Formats: sequence, structure tokens, C-alpha cells
Amino acid sequence: MLKRIAVVGKNTRLQKAAAEASRSKEVAVVRVDPREELPPATAVVIAGSSEISVAVEAALVLGERHEQLLLLLAEAIDCREAFMPGSSVRVQDLATSFARALGLNADDQLTLERGALVRDIGKLKIPNEILLKDALLTYDEWDTIRQHTNLGANLVLVTDVLKDTVDIVRYHHECFDGSGYPEGLEREKIPLPARIMKILDVYCAMTSPRHYRERTSSREQALAHLQDEVGKQFDPELVRVFVEASLGETNTS
Repeated sequence: MLKRIAVVGKNTRLQKAAAEASRSKEVAVVRVDPREELPPATAVVIAGSSEISVAVEAALVLGERHEQLLLLLAEAIDCREAFMPGSSVRVQDLATSFARALGLNADDQLTLERGALVRDIGKLKIPNEILLKDALLTYDEWDTIRQHTNLGANLVLVTDVLKDTVDIVRYHHECFDGSGYPEGLEREKIPLPARIMKILDVYCAMTSPRHYRERTSSREQALAHLQDEVGKQFDPELVRVFVEASLGETNTS
């Protein structure tokens, strides 16, 4: 996952030195005014150091620890829904590739990667008898399931650490034609990160084992579904990039 290091103040020399020290790593170096709020997922602040490379390494170690905590939370979410271990990490890995294919900047890539891990955090509040039900859901039960998007958004808003993921958590089940939930948004009214996550979520769900179905779709079947739903569930331009970039595993059946 991309990491962010903040340099406080107007010391451009220090910022350039931090960027140079982290050039070979997946790191975004930003400059922050002392009066400003730190961006989400900022591992540490470098205020000054004669050994800038040492400070960068310390920042990366702390960033790795933060990332491990987020991965632990993602694993708990997966286990809650009886998914295979590492399911959300797979979505995150694909999110990184998709972000690069789309040419997203570092901030948007990091938000997408983090959102992939916590997109379904609201399901932690859904009762087991509904979330894990094998039989057909009733209307009321389905309505309860749909509440996980708002429940999750309220959870990530509680802490500054995850607030950048709120649009993904709340809107990743919206559909391009307005038939999704929770608000029935359509087209560009759906935030871009949520439109991207919609594709990632459906693709990975189709090509991964699930307790509520017997078979797993192949990559080709999943890609065909994405293309069939262009303009309905999915943003046409995003699907085009996903397909042309040859994203996804070669054999997930």
C-alpha cells in the first residue's frame, strides 16, 4: 500500500530530501502547514533532521505498523462474513493496479487502497442470522443488509484516520443508472472512488468463493458481466480501462 509522509513547514529542501530518500519506495511526500490538519493515513511528520534518510526509514516503519492494523481490521471484516482469508487484500491489490491504470494521483490511490479494506465495515453491525443466511432473504432482511453502507460510513467518520474512505464506504453499491443504494445516485453524482470500487467489488465477489453460492465465476465470465452491465451498474469509461489494462487474475475458477 502507498504510504504518506508529511513535512511540516515551508522547508522545500527538506521535502526534496525526504522525496529523494524514499524515491525507490511506494511513498508520497507532502508538505503541510503547521496550522493545517494532517492528511489521513499520514504515518509520521518530519519536522527536521540532519539524517533525513534515517527519519524516512522511521516513518516507513511506523507506516507499516499502521497498515498492519488496517489489514487486521480487514481480516476481521472478512471473517465476519465467512469470506476466505485475504479476500479484502485481493481487492486492495487490484485497486492499486486499477488506480495506476487510471492515472490517479497519490492521494486518490491511497484512498482507494484503504477503502478497499474497509468498504464493508458496516457489516460488522449486521446480525449473523441475516448476514450469513443461506436461504432467500426477506424484504426486511435485505433492507437491513443495505443499511451496512450508511452504518459503515458513520463508523469511519468517527475517526480522522479513516474519514477519507467515507465516500467509498457509503456509495460503493450505487449504480451508474441510479438503481443502486443507499441514495440512488447516478452517473457522475456518484463519487469517482465509489464508481471504481463498484467494479472492483463485483469483479472480486464473482471470482472469489462465497458461502451463499456453490460456484465461482472465471475471469472471463466476470469480465463479460462487467461489459454487459456497462451504463447500468458500471461507469462505461472505467470498465473500458479495466478491460484494456488486462486487470484481474488469469485464472480464478
